[in-house]
Amino acid sequence: MTVEQAVKKYKLEPLNEFMAKQKAEELNVESVLYSNVQKNKFAYIVKDGARGYMLYKDEKSLYTKLYKGLKMIPLEP
Repeated sequence: MTVEQAVKKYKLEPLNEFMAKQKAEELNVESVLYSNVQKNKFAYIVKDGARGYMLYKDEKSLYTKLYKGLKMIPLEP
């Protein structure tokens, strides 16, 4: 999957500079390019030095209110 395909599939939007720096620090990556945060789901496209572009996504269970598990999917530029 390419970055453009992931943006369309997960309806991601670019972040402003301040939020991108804050999220990058929180996720411990080089930079955060796109994000989509909803009530029980989130998805980010991040750029991390050696790993390249990655899609981070997770979903919160409606019953237990716990996250199901972070999935990191490598993307092609």
